[in-house]
Amino acid sequence: MSETRIATIEDSIFHSIYLNRKFIPFLVLGLLQAGDLLSTRMALKVPGVMELNPLVRELGLWPAKLIVFGFIALLVYRTKSLGRLWAVCGVYALIVASNVLLFVTHV
Repeated sequence: MSETRIATIEDSIFHSIYLNRKFIPFLVLGLLQAGDLLSTRMALKVPGVMELNPLVRELGLWPAKLIVFGFIALLVYRTKSLGRLWAVCGVYALIVASNVLLFVTHV
């Protein structure tokens, strides 16, 4: 086999392994998005609570969540730093926790 063919195969294997390493944070982000959707719906049932996210206020909850999920998929695909992905997971975990806390303390 030629050296360029071997290098291409090695690059392909590395890319495949790297994408597999991103699968867990992508799955966590997907679950957190679902949690954000459900917890936002719960929190908005509390009297006097309004959505602070301008994208959700303009487009509605479902369209905004689909757009954000598309951005997350793009982030996961394009990023080279797994630390960034886990940082985004942490931010979304805080958002979900905040929504749940708001709902639980006002019911």
